[in-house]
Amino acid sequence: MKRIGKAAAVIISLAMVICGFAMDAYADGSVWDIENTLDVSECRQGDTITMSVNLKGSGASSPQEIVSIEGTLEYDSSLFTVEKADILPAQDGKAQSCSFDPSTGIFSVQYSSGIAVQDGGQMLQIRLHTAGNASTGKTTLCVTHMKWNDAAGQQAVEIEHRVPARIAITEAEAPAVAGDVNQDGKVNLTDAKLVMQHYNGAKTLDSRQKANADVNGDGKVNLTDAKLIMKYYNGEITGF
Repeated sequence: MKRIGKAAAVIISLAMVICGFAMDAYADGSVWDIENTLDVSECRQGDTITMSVNLKGSGASSPQEIVSIEGTLEYDSSLFTVEKADILPAQDGKAQSCSFDPSTGIFSVQYSSGIAVQDGGQMLQIRLHTAGNASTGKTTLCVTHMKWNDAAGQQAVEIEHRVPARIAITEAEAPAVAGDVNQDGKVNLTDAKLVMQHYNGAKTLDSRQKANADVNGDGKVNLTDAKLIMKYYNGEITGF
C-alpha cells in the first residue's frame, strides 16, 4: 500500500496495520466485511475512476440499516486527487451531508434517511482523479477503518479492512493531430503514403493513427484523406 500523502495519514495507516484485519461478528454467527471495487482495472493519466465500497456478509440474511458511514481512504496523493464532491452516496441513497479530509483520507456520509444494504450491496462510491503527470505502473486503493451507524443512530459495525483494489496507470493517449498518421510531429508525404497503404490493405492503422488519418472527418480513411494530406504538404491548403 502506498502512502496517503500526509504524515498524519501515514500514522493512521500504521496503526491500522498493527490492528490487522478484522470483521464484525454478531451473536447469531453473521459476519460483515467490506469490499473495494473499481470500475476499471487500468486507467490513463488524467482519467477519472470510481471506487465502490460494497458490503460483504457471511451467514447474514437481513440487510444492514445504515444512516451514516465513516472511513479512511488510503491512496497515493501524488497519483490521485480527491475532493469532498467526490464522496458519493450509494446509488439508491440520498446524502444529507458528505465530508472528506485530503490530508488524512478520512471521509463521512450522513444519509437523509436510512438505506438498507443487502449482502453485496453498495454503501458509497468515491471518485478519484488520476493526475496528468502520474507515474505509470501498478498501485492500490483501499478504504479502511470503516464504521457505520444503524437507523437508531447507534454504532452498529466497526471494521478494520486491509484488502485493497488494484489498478494500473498507463500513459495518457496522445491527442489527435490531423494528418500526422505516423505521429512523428510532422505532416508530410510519409503520412499520405500510410493512408494509401491502409486503403489498399497493405498496412493496418491503429485507432489513433486512423483518427489522425481521417482529415476530412467523414469517419472513413481513404484516398480523399491522402490527397488532402498531400495538398497540405504542398501548401495548396492551410488546414483540414
